[in-house]
Amino acid sequence: MASATFAGSIRGLAGLRLALAPVFPDTRAMVNDTSSTSGPGPFRRPVVIGLAAALVLAAVSWYFMFGPTRDDPAPSAAENRPAVYMPAEFDHQEDLLLGGSQLAELHPQVLADMVAAAVDHIGIRILSGNPASREKILNILTVNGLDSHAVEIVDLPLRTMWVRDFGPVTVRDATGRRSLVGFHYRERRGNALDDEVPGHLADEMGLDLVTSPLLVEGGDFLSNGRGLCLMSTRVVNRNAHYLELEPRQTVQDMAGALGFESVSLAPPLQGETTGHVDMFCVFLAPDLVVVGRYDPAVDPDNAAQLDGIATNLAGLATLSGPLRVERIPMPDHDDGFWRTYTNVVFANGVLLVPVYPAYCPDLDETALAFYRGLLPDRKVVGIDTSELIKMNGALRCLTMNVPGGSP
Repeated sequence: MASATFAGSIRGLAGLRLALAPVFPDTRAMVNDTSSTSGPGPFRRPVVIGLAAALVLAAVSWYFMFGPTRDDPAPSAAENRPAVYMPAEFDHQEDLLLGGSQLAELHPQVLADMVAAAVDHIGIRILSGNPASREKILNILTVNGLDSHAVEIVDLPLRTMWVRDFGPVTVRDATGRRSLVGFHYRERRGNALDDEVPGHLADEMGLDLVTSPLLVEGGDFLSNGRGLCLMSTRVVNRNAHYLELEPRQTVQDMAGALGFESVSLAPPLQGETTGHVDMFCVFLAPDLVVVGRYDPAVDPDNAAQLDGIATNLAGLATLSGPLRVERIPMPDHDDGFWRTYTNVVFANGVLLVPVYPAYCPDLDETALAFYRGLLPDRKVVGIDTSELIKMNGALRCLTMNVPGGSP
């Protein structure tokens, strides 16, 4: 395994540009950086913005977009092609990584249900931090009638179960050769072990690792697999604070590391503590993105914010044509827990969707029917994450997709 450091040299980004436009026609509070609080213990940090503060901050509430607009021609597949690209999660995957140790300890049924739903469709590799965790994971599988030999348990040091946020991102070059990209996660106290996981996995998988200095968590961004990235403004804010980077530099470095030809930045949900974009968006195809929808009577600020994001994304140029936007109703968060239907897991022929039967069973059925209608060739399975969501994460947060080599 060879290791390198991404120093910001950019290929295929000559056309990357910045256009600044307001998300909303009316007043909105700027969403400041909210450090991710996924993890065990009382890490939830509610954000309350009063009306006066909202009016003051409204003048600097913006939506950044780098790359093509709906009026630009579709990009050429051969023009300014980056050295690598990040496949989409809806593309064929070789393996699914699961952060097993903490998950087995705190939410064993979620672990069992995810394995049961996906094991016949994708290789499952469960990360175990120690021998005791390995035994616990094996016992969970056995008790639930699952073949422990059908999964692989990988022993390496780790602290938390949120492998999406600290795990390495797989990219391919033009020949289909894979390598891994690791971002920095370690400014979160106590997570040094998790920050080292990309290096351990690169060694274990026999792949090169490129380490970017950017502070990025996997929930911060989504790829359409064809050069378009949707990313939370939280990434820009954090790297301005920790690395003193200008917004354009952060976006260019991110695009260069993962081969994005255009990057759209959207503000996080107001009051939601992770700041992650996968809490309200998901790509289902190169030209199809799902954006959550809140009831304006329940959460008028986030309802307007998501409406603005959906409007700005609709019609963006992609290699597959103008970007289409579908909207999915989201559960309320009256009790302080931000339930989501976009934090889904693609496992080849299966889509795992978080559901909350003790809180909103009727809306769960609506969400499952929504995905079945858009993805008729996939089996859509609801996984009860009623307790997991109280730790500020859902299904995608627990996993990292690993695409194979040549597509």
